[in-house]
Amino acid sequence: MYLSSSTSVKRARKHNNLLGSGANLKTMTPQEAEQLVLEQIDLDPSNQAGPSTIQHRLASRQRQHLPRDFVTDVMKVHAPEGFQKRNPGSKKIVRSKKVPLGIHERWSCDGHDKLYKIGFPIYAIVDDASGKWLDAWVVPSNRFGDIIGYLVLCTVEKYGGKSFPLVSS
Repeated sequence: MYLSSSTSVKRARKHNNLLGSGANLKTMTPQEAEQLVLEQIDLDPSNQAGPSTIQHRLASRQRQHLPRDFVTDVMKVHAPEGFQKRNPGSKKIVRSKKVPLGIHERWSCDGHDKLYKIGFPIYAIVDDASGKWLDAWVVPSNRFGDIIGYLVLCTVEKYGGKSFPLVSS
């Protein structure tokens, strides 16, 4: 581990012409800086990238450090819909209390990924009312709809069901 003083870091940054975001912004015109941000916005048509992501992309891809406030202001002017999409309140998941009426009224299915990395993806179906594991499998992948659909149908057939009391999580 290499320890250095803040003076050594400042000296090295100056020697390598590494400027902070504020000093870097002063070296270019506002139109140039704005254009850098707009180019990154154009690379993200779904507007999923926020100001921090745009700022990091500029730093890593183009070696241009711009202040977060500047990036945010440009994004608010040119892509305000992205802020509405990423608003934490816009993704609120509506929760409801589970009140199963009886056994086999509602099932929960889920893939368990703890052993996925070593080749043992698990998929399981549990009865919500009793908490009983109806079935569990080690499968090639617990992320493919064909595999999951087959397992659900096998469980429905095993328990003699005619409908799908299924809630996937």
